[in-house]
Amino acid sequence: MKRGDPKVLKLERQLNLVSYLLSARAPVPFSDIRGRVVGYDDDATPDAVEKRFDRDKSDLRDIGVDIEYVAGDAFGRSGYVIDPKGYFLRETKLEPEDAMLLAVLQRTLGIVDDGLGRNLKSALAKLTIDSQLPEPLRTSVGEQHLLSLGRPEKDVARNHLTVIGEAVARRQRVKFGYHTVDAQRTEQRTVRPYGLGLVEGNWYLVGYDEGRKAERQFRLDRITGRLQVLDKPAKGEAGAFEVPEGFDIDRHLAQEEFELADGPEIAVKIALDEVATWLLERRRRGTGSLTVNDDGTGLLEVAVRSEEGLFRWLAELGARAHIVEPKRLAVAFAERVAATRSLYEDEAAA
Repeated sequence: MKRGDPKVLKLERQLNLVSYLLSARAPVPFSDIRGRVVGYDDDATPDAVEKRFDRDKSDLRDIGVDIEYVAGDAFGRSGYVIDPKGYFLRETKLEPEDAMLLAVLQRTLGIVDDGLGRNLKSALAKLTIDSQLPEPLRTSVGEQHLLSLGRPEKDVARNHLTVIGEAVARRQRVKFGYHTVDAQRTEQRTVRPYGLGLVEGNWYLVGYDEGRKAERQFRLDRITGRLQVLDKPAKGEAGAFEVPEGFDIDRHLAQEEFELADGPEIAVKIALDEVATWLLERRRRGTGSLTVNDDGTGLLEVAVRSEEGLFRWLAELGARAHIVEPKRLAVAFAERVAATRSLYEDEAAA
């Protein structure tokens, strides 16, 4: 009678061996392995099967599966064993700070579409599912917004990314309509693109705005209408402009959005409770200064160029932050919150 199939895949055979040895209650002699484990039960000669077994042992040991031979245990039994204590991984326990960082990374990876991104997101999800954040973070809606750093790119931003990326590499100027949130209008911009960067799930172009005669940054999903490449240098010719010596894209991207608009600079002080302070210490971007008090609360001092941008940023923090100075901005933000709350209350009552 024909015995087992000799064409069992190597990986399947090795997994069968590991499973069999882990489930065994006593050392297993090779004679039992040869007759009972799929992949070692075919009609090959005993020497051929033993060589196959030796190769598999070596491969498994190379990846950390320690197959040992026991010459006579307490009951006089000899054979091969795998110690479960050395095989199974120890339970992973994360501190709250570690869980916080992994949660942020997991959400940030929402922008990644390649296989590596999907696999890494899956692994992080498994690590963080049982690793809870401190109680104030779990119960605060504001902090859940803060943790949702990775927002999927819009299709239009992906399309612009390819065109602008080529323009950066070839030093070609670009022209596009740009939706300015503060002014709530679209303006035409002609830009010398210096570089591209990814911040919290959004792609940004950093370059020289010829209309404003200054370096600016632009979020790609706010580019509207036709994106034009203005310069077409012939092959081998230099680009239409030079990137300034010492240009540092990280310096531009390491700022909050409300610090980067075209408006006049306003010195603002923001009081933070202990949870908001804890979060900002770990994810703070920008040029402002954060002072942490002995009780864990904090004071953020920052130069603001966009009131609308600041209000959106504060809304994410909810009641955990409020403007201390200037009073005019504090009143304006309180009125904005009251108007928004009234709008939703009216809808609920309707």
